[in-house]
Amino acid sequence: MMRRNVRGGGNPAVRIALTALLAAMLILSVLPGCGRKGSFKMKEFMTYTEAERELIDDYLNFSRGVKLSLFTGKNAAEALWSGIVPDFSTLPDCAELAQARYVRASAYICFAEDGNQHLKLSGVSDTDITVTYNELHTEPYDDNVTFKAGAFYKLNVGYRYQEGKQPLFAADSEYELSAEAPSFGGIPSEPLRPMADIHMRDPFVLNAPDGHYYLIGTYEPKDWHNTREIHIYRSDDLSAWKDLGAVWSYERDATWQKDILGDESPIWAPELHYLKGTYWICYSLGWGSMSGSLLKSTTGLPEGPYEDVSDSPMFDYIDATLFEDGGRIYAIWSDGQIAELNDDLTALKGPRRALKSASGIQAGFEGCYMIKLDGVYYLCSSTYCIHYRADGTPFQTYDSFYVFSDNLFGPYSERRLLLQYGGHNNLFFSKDGKLYTTAFYGPDFSERPAIAEIEVTEEGLLRVK
Repeated sequence: MMRRNVRGGGNPAVRIALTALLAAMLILSVLPGCGRKGSFKMKEFMTYTEAERELIDDYLNFSRGVKLSLFTGKNAAEALWSGIVPDFSTLPDCAELAQARYVRASAYICFAEDGNQHLKLSGVSDTDITVTYNELHTEPYDDNVTFKAGAFYKLNVGYRYQEGKQPLFAADSEYELSAEAPSFGGIPSEPLRPMADIHMRDPFVLNAPDGHYYLIGTYEPKDWHNTREIHIYRSDDLSAWKDLGAVWSYERDATWQKDILGDESPIWAPELHYLKGTYWICYSLGWGSMSGSLLKSTTGLPEGPYEDVSDSPMFDYIDATLFEDGGRIYAIWSDGQIAELNDDLTALKGPRRALKSASGIQAGFEGCYMIKLDGVYYLCSSTYCIHYRADGTPFQTYDSFYVFSDNLFGPYSERRLLLQYGGHNNLFFSKDGKLYTTAFYGPDFSERPAIAEIEVTEEGLLRVK
């Protein structure tokens, strides 16, 4: 911002007006989403910083290597032996090796140089190399696949083993390997605690325009095949919650959903959004369908009643969310699939795109959620991760990640851990302007809604407090 000097002795009314204008601009600059202290040099953080690389190196001290399994044949389901070996070319010294006829190996691989690495697996037959760009998308490796230095890709290698044959794996540049995806950070200063004794997964909190908070999520998931209702809870303080009842019930309201799901009712991960003067609920249909659709409140009230906007699934996978940007409303689902919705939000329109990082890796996985802060798009998602204790013993958690970009369609940064145990989450501002993420796990509890405060650093990164 350029400022012009105001000399003394001028029109007092002008000075007062200018002073008021500057004061207003200062206030706006510190409100959520209206400005950030310092300069956000996004390109410097699209990949990992030197400090983050040190954390990854610490992780590799425990996880370095390749997951390898031996099988009696290519289509055999049960492994003769499984374990960690140093590299793709390493065979274990075990009795099961004499019975093995097929080998499968996988690792997260990070190359020292950009470009196509011309991966080669020689000395064996019936070879197969694929690249998994995230947990859902696996593609065959060919000479058109390029890699970015500093990014971790999951490489899957398979080959027919013959006794006495030694495999040889080669690439054009040096690489490092991790048996699990490297992860770091995301640990709050105080342990998470449930904010309500409600049995729930995938909690979503909306700070609604009527002055209330609303909580929605996968309701009473004691049996994942039969989560039969969508409930909404209301609160004024994020502490005391009132159940508004079943705003949608499988027995009462389902029509075409029953034709798809049959006798089961896996209704998962509903979200509540306020758009176009009313409330909308995204929801997922689980086992047997793995799709999703959208409900609209016919009264403009969060408690509904709600009606289907379509007579079939709108999304071809689970975990849909809605995001408004520049007057346009988009659906994001699955692992970062995005498409604009039509004006009455009854169908997708325009091209469907896949949100990816600059390294080509898919930007999301499960439970995507988008928020825009100071012109920067932050996409959250969740996946299972392996962490390591100080003594080197591993443990698994369901974590929340985020990526960011200055363009809705990317490219996005490499993903960073937002909250360990966070799982399928959303970000929201409280009435006093604090930024929170939802969660439903912690070191000492599970399947109860919780929240953790998030800060936006001067660099534009998200960090749990």
